Amino acid sequence: MRIPIFAALFALFLTASSTQADTLRPPETGYSATRIVTAGDQEISGKIFSQGLMERWEMTMQGMRQISILRFDEGTGYIYMPDMNMAMKMNIADAASYGSGTLHSSVEAKETGTEIIEGEETTRYLVPPSEENGHTETTVWITEDGIPIKMEGSSAEGRFSMALKDLERGEQDPSLFRLPAGVAPMEMPAGMPGM
Repeated sequence: MRIPIFAALFALFLTASSTQADTLRPPETGYSATRIVTAGDQEISGKIFSQGLMERWEMTMQGMRQISILRFDEGTGYIYMPDMNMAMKMNIADAASYGSGTLHSSVEAKETGTEIIEGEETTRYLVPPSEENGHTETTVWITEDGIPIKMEGSSAEGRFSMALKDLERGEQDPSLFRLPAGVAPMEMPAGMPGM
């Protein structure tokens, strides 16, 4: 089970709408935090930066730094490996084949209560399994200003969770959501596993 696959899945919950369910919207504010993702017996943590329809997640995998940049506003995603000064580009629509489901699409979410998580008042939502989300049942805790601070779920591949720690709200530098000057991304080969 690969953690990057589940990390991409969490982007699914940035926006969701349904005529019969609560509407989950992108966060109303920019923020940064430490994101901890657990899938099966694997755990990975790294710094996340989010602003509107843009997200950057910095992590280290197998001793190598990796930065994922998702640009929903442009329909593109990048995997940047600074130690190799190399990047790969993929279309956000293709992310479904890398385990992220349908990003920014309709997802039914039912409010199930409120809780204090990491000192933040949150509303808890249940997202039932569906074809669109890969038959994944997920509970997500969202702050009043739309930040998904915690998630837990299960799919055919097992249980997974995500938590944000050290949350700081504020405008994020736009350069965080671009590749460094001089880095020309390659197109991600079809069928390449993980994200």
